[in-house]
Amino acid sequence: MDEALKNIIKTGEMTQDVAQYLFLHGGILILKDFPEGSEFGIDCRSWTVGRKFLGIKMIPPGIHFVYMSVPGAPKIAFFHNFVLKEIVLRKWDKKNEDLFNCVSDDVELERVRSNLMTLDSHLGAYPFTDYQLWASFSSSITSKTLKRLSPTNKLGRISSQVEMTTLEAETEKQLNDPLGLSIVDKEHRGRIRFTDESGLPVMNAKDDDSKIGFTEIPKITLADTCLKKSGIDASDRLEKFIETVGDSKEVLAELQFAFVIFIIGEVYEGFDQWKRIIHLLCSCKSAIEKSPSFFNDLLMVLHYQMKMVPDNFFAETFGNNFLVSTLSLLFANIEDCNAPVPKLKAKSSRFKDLLERRFNKSFTLPDE
Repeated sequence: MDEALKNIIKTGEMTQDVAQYLFLHGGILILKDFPEGSEFGIDCRSWTVGRKFLGIKMIPPGIHFVYMSVPGAPKIAFFHNFVLKEIVLRKWDKKNEDLFNCVSDDVELERVRSNLMTLDSHLGAYPFTDYQLWASFSSSITSKTLKRLSPTNKLGRISSQVEMTTLEAETEKQLNDPLGLSIVDKEHRGRIRFTDESGLPVMNAKDDDSKIGFTEIPKITLADTCLKKSGIDASDRLEKFIETVGDSKEVLAELQFAFVIFIIGEVYEGFDQWKRIIHLLCSCKSAIEKSPSFFNDLLMVLHYQMKMVPDNFFAETFGNNFLVSTLSLLFANIEDCNAPVPKLKAKSSRFKDLLERRFNKSFTLPDE
């Protein structure tokens, strides 16, 4: 049956045999007390739910992204690695507009399993028309990725609106000096500020268990690269990143994780991390010669991600002119690579042309 699922990913077509198999063996997500008229989604598809909605059935095994929100409230989401015949139960807390696990023991779980025939008409079928896109969109994400990056709270719950605090406030608390960093007087001659490379305050999640475990990216400034072909080579920084996360596939997995929680989960922190990783990878030169297969995989990841973004994604008003320049640097570095990598260069050229046609932008670096 694994081959049949792979065939769905390849062709996007669901056969009756596979549908019957997943009806009997697919994963099930039951969501109790979720309000009518709210949004519920899994992977690349979401719906406004009706009064009788209780969840999703026929979920294929593997990594999936589940998200939901009631009108006027931020999205709540989590990743889950479904296995065959697994039943996942969650309950919506209407008072706190939050999600929690409603299974207390195996006896309760078996009670739910024995009652599935009654629940079946209240469960929507997994949207297989989008399965091919989702599988390509999340191809590098594994259980290892989820363990490394998901928040440490019990459900790995991710919120699009986490209460934040400045690093200044955190440091004041650690020093037991509530005014020491934020006030200027005779005892405190200068205010200490913590800012990122853009001059913005460094912000962290107020609750430790809601923090996403993103890897700290070795910093590269625009002044370093100059966004010219003569810019610095960040390959050594990429090697450090790979050492930190364990292997090169986890770099792409974190790129996908960050993009998913931003483009679907509306978590802006994901967009920030995605841009940091993109900037790092696009600033590498010698790494292309050393690991052309990695950059071939990177182009594939970016190709599917660009299918998910709106047509104005690279507009200056959208704030992503930086990405135009950064991706232009990637295309230039691949084109200038001295190694015999004709397939990589051809794929890069086709992808560049595709972006220019769709977004009506030039992805060519200015002449020096």
